[in-house]
Formats: sequence, C-alpha cells, structure tokens
Amino acid sequence: MYTIRKSLDIDFAHHIRGHAGACIHIHGHTWRFEVELQAKSLDEDGFVIDFKRLKTEVLQPCHRLLDHSLAIGADTYAETERALIPLGQALLDSRMPRHGTTETSDSSVTTLAGACNRYPGGMKVVVFPFSPTSERIAKWLYEVAQDTLGDERVSVAAARVFETQKPVPAVAEYRP
Repeated sequence: MYTIRKSLDIDFAHHIRGHAGACIHIHGHTWRFEVELQAKSLDEDGFVIDFKRLKTEVLQPCHRLLDHSLAIGADTYAETERALIPLGQALLDSRMPRHGTTETSDSSVTTLAGACNRYPGGMKVVVFPFSPTSERIAKWLYEVAQDTLGDERVSVAAARVFETQKPVPAVAEYRP
C-alpha cells in the first residue's frame, strides 16, 4: 500500500457548546489539518495522487472557509446570531479611526461539506452542523477528502486535526 500525507495550518477560534471545562469559552488555535491518502497502485505518473491536487482541492478550500474565523455549531449560531451582529459591527468599527473604513477584504460565502461562512455584523463565523470539537472536525475533514479525491484506486486512510502543536501536540484522528 502506498500512502501520502499533506498538511496545512489554519488559524481560527472555536466554542464547544455545553462543555463543562474551559472550552465553553471562545478560544483559538493554530490548527493543522492533515490528510493521508492511500492506494494499492500508482497512477501513470507514479503518484498516489499529485500533492498539488490534495492541497488545492481539499486543504486550501478548508483554509478559505476557516481562516481567521469563529467556528461554532448550528445550534449555537441559531441562538446567538442576533447577539453576534452588534459584536461584529463593533469589532469592524474599530478599523474606522485608523483606516477610515470598516470594509473587509473578503466576505465571500463559502460552503464546504455542510459547513458555511456567515458574517453577522461583518464578523467571519463558520457554522458547522455539529459542535466543532477536534474529533468531529477530523471526521468532517475525512469526508471532505474522500468525497473530493476518493475513487476506485485512491482512498483516504486518515484525517488528522492538530488542535495544538507546541509544546506537545494534541491530535484528533479519524479513520474508518
């Protein structure tokens, strides 16, 4: 069996609905998303798959969706959307004194495997259909990769989400 792995770092915050500990609070990480692909045979160029495809078709769309956002679950978003609007507006208004504008460089809506950007008050929020724990995000990443790149020859062996990397990694992995 041949395997390849590629990863990409993404900065975003999250909130874990109902958590009994500190993860109830909004907090951020520099996450690492890693996908491992496998194949029993190589393609005609000698690859499991070109690393560029894994990057551009799976990892970069995840980055576009999540980079510098707040990730929350759909239930939390439904309950807090109205409260997030004035918060988002206040955060963006802080640009006015320095830059003379509250415009953002990107407020495009991206949807990926059930997760979607929303912009209450201009603040970038990613709404997942689940509370975004590392374990659930790892399974979501696996499904994104399998739906995008899986075929009769190539399959996803695992998807890993590194919630913290230093001083000691904290990693969630999903494999079927």
